[in-house]
Amino acid sequence: MSIRQTIQYTSRNISSRSYTPTISFIRSLYLHKGPRVEGLKRDPKEVFVNHNGTEYELNQDNIQHIKSYLGSRYQIPDEIALQIITHKSFGNGIKPYNEKLAAMGSKLLSLFAAKHVVKKHTEKDAKLVIEGKNLSILGSRAAKELYGRSSTGYFAKLNGLNNTMFWKSRNPTLRFESSGELKVSSQLLYSLIGAVNIYHGKAKAEEFISENLIKGLEEITKELVHRG
Repeated sequence: MSIRQTIQYTSRNISSRSYTPTISFIRSLYLHKGPRVEGLKRDPKEVFVNHNGTEYELNQDNIQHIKSYLGSRYQIPDEIALQIITHKSFGNGIKPYNEKLAAMGSKLLSLFAAKHVVKKHTEKDAKLVIEGKNLSILGSRAAKELYGRSSTGYFAKLNGLNNTMFWKSRNPTLRFESSGELKVSSQLLYSLIGAVNIYHGKAKAEEFISENLIKGLEEITKELVHRG
């Protein structure tokens, strides 16, 4: 094949190729901020912010109040401290929350409270006394309230344990009791006990209750019972 024939062949080959235009599509995603609007995707950063404007994040500002209350004797990992202050209602339950820790802590506190009240001075008219322990007091309101939701919730509030919590309230402007904050604060305290139990054992957890909780819970319980 001559040079001329080669050039002609190449030209025909190139011209026979079809040209396919390329079309590019650019997708724009709008992330909505503010009140929920049906059909609009919310900005993830806004979903993980509590009603006080605090962003969910593992940092000392968010967990310092928990770490300080535990002190050096009952320290737990920072990740667990964050889990303690996170309720299931927050962020659709995507982040680790405190429900299971609270279940454990609630059982431990109720057992400790029961042993605590029966050891106290026995009333003369006590109906059920075994080896000097007044078991009849276990059915009283004071005994039940000692580890109940109200006393533990108020304890968490009075001691600043609920200063930072990640939870969702339908109306956070309502009072402490009616907004759901009391219930969430109570669960926080239970989960704190549960975490101490997991990382330090039952004996240490009971020591924590004895040294840091029971006196304050008794004072709150007296006030609640007095109110009626």
